[in-house]
Amino acid sequence: MTDYLEEHALGAVRLQDLADLVGLSQSHFSRAFKAATGLPPHQWHMQARIRRVQTMLSDGLPLNHIAASAGFADQAHFTRVFRRVVGVTPAVWRRERLS
Repeated sequence: MTDYLEEHALGAVRLQDLADLVGLSQSHFSRAFKAATGLPPHQWHMQARIRRVQTMLSDGLPLNHIAASAGFADQAHFTRVFRRVVGVTPAVWRRERLS
């Protein structure tokens, strides 16, 4: 299931769709996923999305382009989520990696 989430990291993935793929209820799937990975499905998916975004940042793409490509509502939303997951803003992360 983590491979599926990695493959669809930039898209919207619904909990019901994940549960249907393995033939479980949403609640059973959520519990089993967290027991297996240590994270709830949404949090795991968001971290996969951020890993993909970090590659885009390293490639030098503009922040607004990355935000749109990664399915965030706008650049501000992207920055908030990135900061919450990584601990710094995308611009700071990029500057630290490229210097």
